[in-house]
Amino acid sequence: MKTERFSLLAFFATLALLLMVFAGWKTFTLNSQAWDMWHVVGHNPVGALLSGHPHGLRYVVYYPIFAVAEFVGVPPDLVFSYVCVLVLYVMSTLVSQIDSDVWSSQGHIWRRDAIVLCIFALAALMNGRLLLAFCGYLFIVSAGANWFKCREWKLSHAACVLVGCLLAAVSSGTLLAAMALSAGVVLIAYIMDSRLLKDNPLSAISIVMVLVLFVSYALIGIGKNLAYFGGDEAAVVRMLGHGAGGDIAKSIGLGDLVEQDEIPATEGLLGAVLPYWWLGVVAVALVARYYGWRPVRMVRASSPAQNLVHMSIVLAMVGGLFGYSVLMMGVIPLLLFVSGNVKPILSRVGFSA
Repeated sequence: MKTERFSLLAFFATLALLLMVFAGWKTFTLNSQAWDMWHVVGHNPVGALLSGHPHGLRYVVYYPIFAVAEFVGVPPDLVFSYVCVLVLYVMSTLVSQIDSDVWSSQGHIWRRDAIVLCIFALAALMNGRLLLAFCGYLFIVSAGANWFKCREWKLSHAACVLVGCLLAAVSSGTLLAAMALSAGVVLIAYIMDSRLLKDNPLSAISIVMVLVLFVSYALIGIGKNLAYFGGDEAAVVRMLGHGAGGDIAKSIGLGDLVEQDEIPATEGLLGAVLPYWWLGVVAVALVARYYGWRPVRMVRASSPAQNLVHMSIVLAMVGGLFGYSVLMMGVIPLLLFVSGNVKPILSRVGFSA
């Protein structure tokens, strides 16, 4: 296997995490929604899906874990932990594929391994549900980037979009982000290289078919969230409290307009400073602009695959206003963007790379 395709770091990191799970030092736990569905629905995930249950789609993702655990006679959380280890390895493989398709092979190995290291480090801080959504998002980016590079739409690309949306369905917010990114693949092709769609008409058709499969559950999720936050015209504003929008509102004195979720262990100085984290992001953007970063010019000069990475970051940021889980989905695309642009960034600030 070529070095560009196989990462020793990913292999040993996966092995280390596998041993940690085996020894009981690391456990990924299923959330309460999954357990509730198992107790209520049991072995009828299709029935829950067809009934329009708000959690029916995500239970389709979780059900095999419960079924395997029951068959083997082990706790479902243990099976889920092993699944998460596998998901992390798949994510590292997808990162390798995306990096190679978007920024070619020059410097590919160190970029890939740096991101892989970050992924496994983040895994220690994340729950398993978020890992599934991360993986789904990367499946969609990988499908689009590879299509833009090869210029041939394959069945595997459609399968990646389908699997990506399914994995992202563990949360209504992450599902919406995944669906938007899937539509974005077609939009970027239409705007930047319409020949891609003319030569591959099945690309748009298959993506639309995938979106049709998930749109009803996306609408159910939106309706459920709006109802939870009051169901009136101000519900959308209150929903900001579930994500980064609540921090921004609180930091500028509009915290009373949103219903901000309580974040554990944020008392004292940390609790006072945390709502202002977004100012650091703005400061970094201003510094980057001072050193030559021009977003509009960058988008115009970038390839379709690079702009797909840009779009995945922007969608996560916009969705992140309403949910931190969606915001976190942009972390790995952001790492891909930074690693792919590290040389021009360093050259602008006066370093050689």
